[in-house]
Amino acid sequence: MLKLSRRQLLKTSAISTALFSVPMPLIAATRPKLVVPPLVEVRRGRPIILTMEEAGYKLDGEHQVSVWGFNGNYLGPTIKIKSGSFAKLNYHNNLPQHVSLSIQGLQASGELFGGAARVLKKGESWAPIVPIDQPAATCWYRSATLANSAYQTYRGLVGMWLIEDEQSVKSVLPRKYGVDDIPLILQDMEFNREGLQLFKQNQPHFVGNRLLVNGLEAPYLDVPRGWVRLRLLNASLARAYELRLDNDQDIAVIAKDLGFLPQGNVVKSFILAPGERTEILVNLSEGGNVSLISGHKRGIFDKVKQIFSADGGLMENTVLELRPQGDFSAFAQKMDVHFETDAASMLNAKVERERTFVLDVTNGLINQQRFDPRRVDVVAKKGAVERWILTSSLPVGFTLQGAKFIVESDVNGVPKDHELAWKDTVWVKGKTQILVRFDQSSSNTYPFIFGASNLMLADMGCIGIMIVQ
Repeated sequence: MLKLSRRQLLKTSAISTALFSVPMPLIAATRPKLVVPPLVEVRRGRPIILTMEEAGYKLDGEHQVSVWGFNGNYLGPTIKIKSGSFAKLNYHNNLPQHVSLSIQGLQASGELFGGAARVLKKGESWAPIVPIDQPAATCWYRSATLANSAYQTYRGLVGMWLIEDEQSVKSVLPRKYGVDDIPLILQDMEFNREGLQLFKQNQPHFVGNRLLVNGLEAPYLDVPRGWVRLRLLNASLARAYELRLDNDQDIAVIAKDLGFLPQGNVVKSFILAPGERTEILVNLSEGGNVSLISGHKRGIFDKVKQIFSADGGLMENTVLELRPQGDFSAFAQKMDVHFETDAASMLNAKVERERTFVLDVTNGLINQQRFDPRRVDVVAKKGAVERWILTSSLPVGFTLQGAKFIVESDVNGVPKDHELAWKDTVWVKGKTQILVRFDQSSSNTYPFIFGASNLMLADMGCIGIMIVQ
């Protein structure tokens, strides 16, 4: 039970009284404007420079504190690159700790992927040239440092990586970055009175009470009336989000981690696991402001209740308020999108092998084993397809590097063909079966990692080593 001192009780009572006295439209008017990460659009021969360093930033909106990020900013720039080109990466570590970086979703060999085996000490650099040869996808880069990925990602070593292909470029989808094509990086955090990030290592879970989106709490964005495309990344360490619109409007899910669905899948809500990415379309052709929220819509009583709560809930569950600008549009009522994808063909693929993985979420184990860098847990054949059966003691995210899969079945049953897309991360609740295809090679020196996408669990050892030959 939550215990409050007399001073805390008086302060909380004052806050709740103030909330009751402030009209809801005025509360919405105080929202900060969404900050869209700078875009680095890679053209022929242009290097991608990513310098990890400390910066000053007001995470809580009030206090300037030291954070981590790239190129002098909190979080990293969004990298956009076209399939069929080369990424000339240039990483440099100006932080006081050793850092390993990975681009989750990148389909490249273990030697070029980066990851835990590629450690950069303070002052060191690494400049690989990586061929980009995969369909359009929303990937992300983050810390992959063994036993320290959660802390370093939490401090701000996060950024989006967008891959485009001919199909995505020629589609009718919104494509004006930061205007009607919006990247959204979700992170839950907790702060002390000075606005510093609170964090406890060696714990299986971390859930903060503040939800930041691109580094801001409950922001708004003015958008053109019509269809808006949101690219969502759950960069939280352990928390999953059930996302919906506060007016219960339909959402069209058009893509998941590594590719488009065959057609838009209309839903009222969807789950976003740690490390998972989902692209959605929202129709703002008519009507007023609408907010993307986590969980259910709250009234003023819910907001007051949350102040007194110590259940790990979010103080503010608004992800982003969208404010459409311009006249109502009678010509944007339908967005009939169809995409070419071979994801569904995996259902007819020859399965070379079946493996079972049991995730012990409480103790951070896979099949009753903790990560050992001297042990290879999976040896797979390049080009092969395997069925992996995943179960967990509690709901948890699962991810893998250098390969991709479709969800064959889960707690909701067998997905329909039009719901299938290539993925690298999945929310495991009960028994989940995935069909994994291994198209990239790795070695003992530069292996791939698989396991919990909950980075707290990953740092505890709920991961394994995968070699593809």
